[in-house]
Amino acid sequence: MRDFKFRNIKTALSQMLMITWNEIRTIFKDSGVLLILIIAGIGYPLLYSVVYLGESVDQIPVGIVDECGDSQSRTFTRKLDATREIELIDCVNMDEAIQMMKGRRIHGIVVIPKDFTQRIGTGKQTTVSLYINMATFFIYKNIALACNYVMLDEGKNIALQRCSAQGLTEHESLVAVEPVPNKMTILFNPGNGFASFFVPGVLVLIIHQLIFLAIGMMTGTRREENKNRKLSTEEDPSKKKVYRYIIGQGTAYFFIYAIIGTYILMFVPRLFGLPHYASAWDVYRFLLPFLLAVIFFSQTWAIFIRNRETGMVMFLFFSIILLFLSGLTWPVSSFPSFWKYFSYIFPATFGVQGFVKLNCCGADLALISKEITALWIQVVVYFVTACLSYRYINK
Repeated sequence: MRDFKFRNIKTALSQMLMITWNEIRTIFKDSGVLLILIIAGIGYPLLYSVVYLGESVDQIPVGIVDECGDSQSRTFTRKLDATREIELIDCVNMDEAIQMMKGRRIHGIVVIPKDFTQRIGTGKQTTVSLYINMATFFIYKNIALACNYVMLDEGKNIALQRCSAQGLTEHESLVAVEPVPNKMTILFNPGNGFASFFVPGVLVLIIHQLIFLAIGMMTGTRREENKNRKLSTEEDPSKKKVYRYIIGQGTAYFFIYAIIGTYILMFVPRLFGLPHYASAWDVYRFLLPFLLAVIFFSQTWAIFIRNRETGMVMFLFFSIILLFLSGLTWPVSSFPSFWKYFSYIFPATFGVQGFVKLNCCGADLALISKEITALWIQVVVYFVTACLSYRYINK
């Protein structure tokens, strides 16, 4: 009895290894799949990282209309021009500034009124008007940020001067002007860069989508070439034991993306100076359930793929959805309940959130236990559904 069980296990393992080897050979013979799975896996992360290499939008041209033109207004202008975000361009009047704005030579306008110094000197409140092009969010954010910082600093200096004129000491003036000192510390992304915020999550989405597309293309090709639209022939030893086919095929993609995934999640962030706080061991332990969940998820969808082009259509359809549901562009806590629970269908949701916490925020595996547990649940669920999907196709 024991010998019989041993022979069955040995037969199953040999069949799965044979399926794995045949799948790897087929991948490397198919130029389209090879391009998607390996070449794109190497090139896409580099492309995204290079595009956002600048991290932030700096030296944005902004028009300045100084209707006051005295020393105090010029001091305010110099402070504004000294910020990293803004490069001031002198405009004679508002009409000229508007024309430059329409021609997109500038992206904002700062107007200092004629009575700027006079109102400050008499202890009255003055107004500095700011007009910003809202067509690009990061341009708007950086211009508004620079102007707000300069205005707050200028307001503090004016208040200190008034306190000093009343005979208060420097310390008393500081306490009167700023009784609660404001100190802002930016965690995990001190440079306030877009690449540090966006690219790490996108790297996980790249892995998810490239595996999904590659398996979809391979599935579509097999069903196109089989007149019965099935995935296996009568001679295939996995026909009656469909789990062997699922494991064998999935192992091929796991081996390939254990290497490509390491390159994407560990080498690329270090190459471009992106946050990389996680240890190699933690990344591998996170990558294991994520890759398995993605592979079995992709195999499950084989039931809907009848030709090679279907995989590409599904890839394009899901890409934008996964980006929004990942929590990168909008916080998950603000999702409507339906979309929040709908996002749990996709391994990318837990993959992105878990990797960002692990690699960008310095969390350990205990702090992302929710995401890892969810991925292991998906591994089990999608393995079962993948077996049912392949069994339905081959019946």
